[in-house]
Amino acid sequence: MGDSFVPVSDLDIIVETDVPLIELKPPVITDVERAIGENCASLIKDGDTLQLGIGAIPDAVLLFLKDKKDLGIHSEMFSDGVVELVEAGVVTNKRKTLHPGKSVVTFLMGTRRLYDFVNDNPSVFMMPVDYVNDPYIIRQNDNLISINSCVQVDLQGQVVSTSIGKREISGVGGQVDFVRGANLSKGGKSIMAMPSTAAGGTVSKITPLIDAGASVTTSRHDVGYVVTEYGVAELRGKTLRDRARALIAIAHPDFRASLAEEFKARFRTSL
Repeated sequence: MGDSFVPVSDLDIIVETDVPLIELKPPVITDVERAIGENCASLIKDGDTLQLGIGAIPDAVLLFLKDKKDLGIHSEMFSDGVVELVEAGVVTNKRKTLHPGKSVVTFLMGTRRLYDFVNDNPSVFMMPVDYVNDPYIIRQNDNLISINSCVQVDLQGQVVSTSIGKREISGVGGQVDFVRGANLSKGGKSIMAMPSTAAGGTVSKITPLIDAGASVTTSRHDVGYVVTEYGVAELRGKTLRDRARALIAIAHPDFRASLAEEFKARFRTSL
């Protein structure tokens, strides 16, 4: 429902077709993603409104929300995990300060279960992306919790989400829109979630500096929380020294010693 209809008078040619919808199978959730999901869920309270991305980490977050009450949805997209929470009475949208009673979304990707759920469902309010992702619309949801994934965070808190070095791997999507909207929201939180390592555990995703040629997606001034399987680092309002300490504490143990050496060299003091 929502603003997702095109008047027939606006169409010049109509071609009938009948093809199955593309389905996205649920991701495999590992123990690492489960731990990240549980840590993210610890920051979510009853009545909060959620923005979630796609993939194993957002789905893992949803696994740990089953004891919450009256959560809401305002998100560029959602998948099957939200359906389960609606059916369990966890997502009700009752406490939303914008579009109460409605899950607001721009697009959907999932299985037939998701598509059947949203079909002619008045509680799902589909709107154009320039509305849903507008930070000044997002901010009208009190307690908006934005959860996004990233590929690298440096010790200042700069977030890289779209590239590995000079190689572009993704578009920015709505990450920055929702980060800023969450920061403007009364009681809102911006969360960046990622495994602590990549390449089979050989590379730390928390690094002294971002890779050469990589582009900063979300600036250090916008980041609220960074979450790995080892915990939660709250960055907002902290000095560079305290940010680095918090990030090293949630890095993989195999890399904490080298990060601590960088900390000592940079700040001329020990952790």
